[in-house]
Amino acid sequence: MLAALHYHAWRRVRAAYYAFGLARLPFGDALGRAVSEWETAQGFGDSPKAKSTWDAEYSDGLWTYMQREVARYWTLIGFMDAFRRGGEYLEIGCGDGMLFERFKQLGYERYVGVDISDVAIEKLRLYNDDRTDFSQADGDVYEPDGRFDVIVFNESLFYLRDPVRSLERYAQSLKPGGCIIVSNYTASRRSLAVLREAKRAFEVIDEAKTTQRAMSWLCTALKPPQILKR
Repeated sequence: MLAALHYHAWRRVRAAYYAFGLARLPFGDALGRAVSEWETAQGFGDSPKAKSTWDAEYSDGLWTYMQREVARYWTLIGFMDAFRRGGEYLEIGCGDGMLFERFKQLGYERYVGVDISDVAIEKLRLYNDDRTDFSQADGDVYEPDGRFDVIVFNESLFYLRDPVRSLERYAQSLKPGGCIIVSNYTASRRSLAVLREAKRAFEVIDEAKTTQRAMSWLCTALKPPQILKR
């Protein structure tokens, strides 16, 4: 009985945190960490997960259904190509390469992809050469090598433990005029809350909503204000 009451109380706190943007309040950071820890403990599908969980999910083929999300991938690719054709790209949370498999035909100067799961990355190692590098790394702490024209978070930003601060850190690895592109599933409260906070910290330079059957996503291109002012 007490456990059930505790669970429902936390669900209400979580709903209020995302619905009313409580992250902006003086106690917002502490509340956000508490909500994130509770989500993780409950195994919410749109919250941070342990590496072992990601490895198990990729081993079991849990993410293969994303192959069918064709409209979303081509929206992302259109943004990537429009903002810097043939440039240098960094993908954080690349999974087993569903975006790269579609993008590679357009050509690029350099493509770097990282994912927390060894199982996911193993499939991509065959592509590694002097222009392409896929490696296992935790997006929460990964330090990019060099600078990039475009940094992509394809349904991955909201899995980071501190998404907006991570965006600000990764933005330091953008070339002048570079941009960050994020894809967010609109049925996820956490995903939309993260996007809302990202839009407060960054400048939105373009955004498109993609719908496929009953699902929809927002693809958003962002630039840090200091880059816009150069």
